[in-house]
Amino acid sequence: MSDEQVERIIVTVDDQHLSVIQSVVTALESAGMKVDGVLPVTGIITGEVSQSKLEGLKSVTGVASVELDAEMKAI
Repeated sequence: MSDEQVERIIVTVDDQHLSVIQSVVTALESAGMKVDGVLPVTGIITGEVSQSKLEGLKSVTGVASVELDAEMKAI
């Protein structure tokens, strides 16, 4: 088994691809992302990906941004 670190991520889909968000999900999965959730109205896709494949997700058609899902803590 690989020791490569896996990152939790949030992908934002651009407005032009909201109507075909499922095809963006399929493309992200093909690029190595494990999708956990899809919010089609807002264009948000959540999941995880190994660090080596993180940058490649940014070039998937329909992806506006890829951000790390940072854990929030109350102060």
